[in-house]
Amino acid sequence: MSLLFIVAGAATYAIYKHYEPASLALHAILLLGMPELLATQLRQYVYIPAKLYIFPIYWSTILALTVAYRLSPSHPLAQFPGPLPAKVTKFWMSYVTARGNAHETARVLHAQYGDIVRIGPNELSFCRPEAIQPILGMKVMRKGPYYDTRQQREGHATLDGLRDFSEHAARRKPWNKAMSVAALKDYSTMLIDKVQELMSCLSNRQGKTIDISTWMAYFGFDFMGVMAFGHEFGMMKAGEDVGRLCHLIERGTTIAAYVSHVPWLFPILMSIPGTDREIKTMQALGKRCAEERVKRGSSVKDLFYYLTEEEQLKSSKVIASGAGDGLLAIIAGSDTAAAALGHICYFLLRDPECFKRLRQEIDEAFPNRHETFDPSKQADMPYLNACINEALRLYPPVLSGLQRTVEAGGHVICDQFIPENTKVSVNAYTMHHDVREFSPIPDIYWPDRWLSIERYTLPSGEVVSKDQVVTNRGSFLPFSYGPQNCAGKSLAIMEMRAVVCALVQAFDIQVAKGYDLDSWEKNIEDVYITNRGPLLVNVTPRH
Repeated sequence: MSLLFIVAGAATYAIYKHYEPASLALHAILLLGMPELLATQLRQYVYIPAKLYIFPIYWSTILALTVAYRLSPSHPLAQFPGPLPAKVTKFWMSYVTARGNAHETARVLHAQYGDIVRIGPNELSFCRPEAIQPILGMKVMRKGPYYDTRQQREGHATLDGLRDFSEHAARRKPWNKAMSVAALKDYSTMLIDKVQELMSCLSNRQGKTIDISTWMAYFGFDFMGVMAFGHEFGMMKAGEDVGRLCHLIERGTTIAAYVSHVPWLFPILMSIPGTDREIKTMQALGKRCAEERVKRGSSVKDLFYYLTEEEQLKSSKVIASGAGDGLLAIIAGSDTAAAALGHICYFLLRDPECFKRLRQEIDEAFPNRHETFDPSKQADMPYLNACINEALRLYPPVLSGLQRTVEAGGHVICDQFIPENTKVSVNAYTMHHDVREFSPIPDIYWPDRWLSIERYTLPSGEVVSKDQVVTNRGSFLPFSYGPQNCAGKSLAIMEMRAVVCALVQAFDIQVAKGYDLDSWEKNIEDVYITNRGPLLVNVTPRH
């Protein structure tokens, strides 16, 4: 009789293996309904409660066959090395992500196993620039199931959750208009206003210990709110996390990050009352901002204008997608810039000589401190951009890889044939720290590597020639690559340049007494976005 239960478990395993069902109802039928049916039919033939007998055999069969196949030589990815737990289940990577150190773990794995590492039962991580074009640059590999959590409850996916290339291209068109040179020029006025507000708020707090990282987040929210919806969050004025939005985003993205590794678990979790509170709160915020924006109108062309202009607000579906994408811009835009600005502040605090050189370049470009910063002039400031690039190299906005799925028929990546339906990614953090791509001192903040000069002076004082310095810009992936790269890249860079220029020229910045500067990098967490700890400083207006 036990053989019958084993056969039933094997049949269920075959269904999961070939069809990978994601429906909550199907999970219930296959994992609970089937053994329950067997228990009901056979309870007269067993002398102990049928459920105590059938369920363990049934589930153990499914589990044993799953593990055996994933570890067997017949598995399509058997030739690729990786840690044993990763080969067995994606729960291992979910656990690593929940700890916040997925970026460092990936780097250790690549150092141990090589340029291609198996990080899941059916997933590979690459750390070579040759993998960028086939994985990210071609319109063949769609986003993987990791992005299932980007689906909104009302059925509308945000731009980064769209897998179909044609649908993504259609939704990307208004984004491209919104990030054009003309549009960025319009946004620059809003940006300058918010930068000046930030400088004023910091000036009012001289003599006090402040968390400069948190203030960068406040600035990011306030600017992106105005830029996306003409909405004032007022975080800088209040000096606090208004509506606990920063907290909501940090908590929501953290949960989504580790659940995304086991996306079939997402609908189960969302069916539990209260577990989707953060998601619902954020969606309600986007909806409210969109409704207020439609009712209020706008005299300037903000992001919402571009996202809804072509349909002239006649379609509720367009308004809903505009609300979702506008909220995406606020979350992604504020976090990307805030994280990068926090890293830049940290590295400049660690290296006063970099701070001094950067200030000198800014003073030469803008000798009148009361002069409004010109974004076009900032684009031509080599050391400013080198400082920003170096921070983005060491800590790119998305530390881990962006998952894609190999199309039918398989594909050759880095001279290796990768079977169809394999999930693949390029790990930017590992590649950015690779001595083959960035040398010397790939783990050290050294902006000079981005400058075109004949001789370089290392932080140690050693002088090297340009042929001894490797800066592979083709391996530099701070904003991804290809048709689905970051839509707001130009805006984020313009934002970073403006804040760094204003901050460095206006203030002297010192590490707060008693604060351990080394804790900054220890507190960094890779949860798709980058969670950060405090960066405590004292700012003094420069006289």
